Amino acid sequence: MSKVGDYYLLGGNETVEMLETLTKNAEGIFKQSVYKGAGVVADEMTRRVKELKTTGKQTKVNGKTPRRYCYEYEKEALIDNLGIAPMKLRKSVNTKVGFSGYYHNKSEESVPVPLLANSINAGTSFMKKQAFINATIRGSKSNCIEAMQKQLDKSINEITR
Repeated sequence: MSKVGDYYLLGGNETVEMLETLTKNAEGIFKQSVYKGAGVVADEMTRRVKELKTTGKQTKVNGKTPRRYCYEYEKEALIDNLGIAPMKLRKSVNTKVGFSGYYHNKSEESVPVPLLANSINAGTSFMKKQAFINATIRGSKSNCIEAMQKQLDKSINEITR
């Protein structure tokens, strides 16, 4: 009889050693898997941002500036500030794919990039809606799960050889 964690197991020493190894490395295996899935989502987000419509120079119509799409420099700010947050282990391994940092608009004011992303995603009184975040979530979910499962299988196979 061998002890693994809080449990006693009956069986061959090879099986017990394999389970002990998996138990010790579980957090690292899960982190690798989640990071692989987050990479898939980040790649999809980058692709969606590159597809955003942009507006050139704006002119007033009837004394008002019409609603616009994002500018090219705003699109570049989104791509440059897209990232994966550090992983956290609470009840499970978690991370987020999103935007951080600031960019300077044409008035040289610092604007938070997450605010810009939300403005483009949901639309504002001066900007047309382009729901790229929602499309990324829908479009990458199955590929993310598949990538995480492949990484998990690969890691477990490496340990259990």
